[in-house]
Amino acid sequence: MEIREWRSLNLHRLKHWLPLLVVVLVAIAFRLPMLDTLPPGLNFDEGGEGVAALDVAQGNFRVMWPIGGGKEPLMAYLVQPLFWIFGPTRLALRLYSALWGVGAVLATYFFARQLMLAAYQPGNEDSSAAIYVEWVPVFAALGLATAFWHVAYSRIAFRALSNPAVVALALGFLWRGLRSGRWPDYFLAGLFTGGLAYTYLAGRFVPLGIALFFLAEAAMAWYRKRQPLLVQHWRKLGGLAGLAGLVFLPLGLFFLQNPGTFGQRATAVSIFNPQMTGGDFWGTLWQTGLTTLGTFLSLSGDPNELGNIPGRPQLSLLLAIFFVLGVGKAIYHCRKPPYLFLLIWWPVMLLPGILAPEDAPHHLRLIGSAPGTYTFVGLGIGWLLAVGSRRPAISRYGLGWLVLLALFGLTAFQTYRDYFTHWADEVEHYMAFDIYAEELAHQMAAETDPALAYAIPMDLRAAHEARHYSLDFLYQGQTPFSYLVVDETTVADALTGAAQGKAWLRLVRWTQDKHQAADEKELVTFLLATGGATPVEQNTYPAYTVETYDLSGVEKAFDFPEIDRPVDVTLDGLIQIRRAVVLPQVTPANQVAVGMTLARIAPAEVDYKASLRLVGPDGTQVSQVDRTLRHNWRQGTSLWPPEEVNEYYLLPLPQDAADGVYEVRAVIYHPQTLAPLTENGLVEVSLGQIHISAPDMV
Repeated sequence: MEIREWRSLNLHRLKHWLPLLVVVLVAIAFRLPMLDTLPPGLNFDEGGEGVAALDVAQGNFRVMWPIGGGKEPLMAYLVQPLFWIFGPTRLALRLYSALWGVGAVLATYFFARQLMLAAYQPGNEDSSAAIYVEWVPVFAALGLATAFWHVAYSRIAFRALSNPAVVALALGFLWRGLRSGRWPDYFLAGLFTGGLAYTYLAGRFVPLGIALFFLAEAAMAWYRKRQPLLVQHWRKLGGLAGLAGLVFLPLGLFFLQNPGTFGQRATAVSIFNPQMTGGDFWGTLWQTGLTTLGTFLSLSGDPNELGNIPGRPQLSLLLAIFFVLGVGKAIYHCRKPPYLFLLIWWPVMLLPGILAPEDAPHHLRLIGSAPGTYTFVGLGIGWLLAVGSRRPAISRYGLGWLVLLALFGLTAFQTYRDYFTHWADEVEHYMAFDIYAEELAHQMAAETDPALAYAIPMDLRAAHEARHYSLDFLYQGQTPFSYLVVDETTVADALTGAAQGKAWLRLVRWTQDKHQAADEKELVTFLLATGGATPVEQNTYPAYTVETYDLSGVEKAFDFPEIDRPVDVTLDGLIQIRRAVVLPQVTPANQVAVGMTLARIAPAEVDYKASLRLVGPDGTQVSQVDRTLRHNWRQGTSLWPPEEVNEYYLLPLPQDAADGVYEVRAVIYHPQTLAPLTENGLVEVSLGQIHISAPDMV
């Protein structure tokens, strides 16, 4: 080969690969800098991904984790090399997502190029074929590389970030196989298609989109009296499906053995759940569908500030115009199988967002559609480039670079400004990224007293979600901490276990977390008080308080008292106070401990409240505590099941309380009107008495 020919060949290769290199560098520049500090903290769901990965690091292998409604396992396993390099850290988790974000950009290029190569085979009569093959993949990849929403989510440790890359690889190899007829391409397509189920729930919709395409293409082919792709390639497509099924098999067997886990999270947020629609299924479907499509038309946007500036559309107005042009071109050329594929498969990938109306348009649930979305954008720009290239003065490379610099330069600038300035500085991250959990982790790790333990009351209604995964992953100290799921049947034993062998206990109560109502019935407070624990101090932080208790001299065997004194008072035929107990000794904090057993004996329209009063020897009221009556599972009286309910109260005793006999009385009243329930005109019900003398008080 002559030197001139060699240089010409290398110049051609450079022209081909240089745009892609620019795209990759842009993707890296947005996703890797300051990854350990922006976003700050570690979101609860990120912590869950980390806890699953820690399980794998410790040899606890699974195909699904019961975290967050179920977590697919790919991230837990593939993040391990990053754990080996950086340790089990926030940086390792987020670097995993960031690398998949860059990978999605490359995979989108590969997918779009294979589609264009299939649409414009060598010898195609379209004079602009080379433009579509060369530039549409570049524009598609650069659109994703500079997309604000994808940049934001690529910097958060969510398992979903692997989904668009695996989707694009599966579909790219499928189309390369249909074009080349080579078995290795079908093998890789089957491998990635089967692997989609291990990435994120949206991956389960990809095979549906593929199947619908082949059925539609077969119908069109038979109508036009030609052989369908499904018939032409049936052996290799069968091999693809078989390999995909084989890859999916471990997870499929798990779902067969645990059928409830298959749709656990989906069922909770599904449009088929009446609680999500308020009984208006069709209205909700219509509204969610329009809102979801709106994010691609620059009319609506994800309201979740975790990965978006609330309301910012997925596509800017300019890109939305090119998206519409791209869809129009695909419709115009829908007889070509690649275009038909985009028109059928892409809407299927919107279903995860449409069928879950909560917070629509939900960009994360739509993440599987990203390769198709930006391929449509690339098609629209490619059409403009094809029109412009007809002018002899403008080469297709010159116009291509002009579009890259002008259009995507502006998009990149807006994304950089919006993310690294606006979103970083103006959006409230403290609660969204659980910064308080990181602060608590550091606070606990700084403790040096071996006689100290921490305990965190957690809401019973959260079930296995009671753990705070951010705290679990971030905490690396020696001071033990435990969760106290506040269930009346188990919390006493859990508290006893947390306090064993310790002289001090710090109780952490969330004040701005989903567990802020964990001890709404004050069961933990009651157990500590009646068990002899002495409150020492309380420190308040932005999202939690820390109560310190002295356990010196406490037997550390906490339990609820038996409620055995008959009362048997029925109030207005609705609620019955059956039994009560007033403990004979005041608590270390000078409180009178009271328990009562109630039952709802007729339907109640509201959640009634109880007012407990402590009446002194002279008949005057010295203290009062009011609280909404709650079942162990936190239902108010309007939803109480037909069973007895226990309530526990601590009534403060004044420091200057006189010696004598004190009486505890209860009033049950309407929460809005404050009207009391009565029995034959009796408002206050006596629950028992306690004799107070000066030595009893601390």
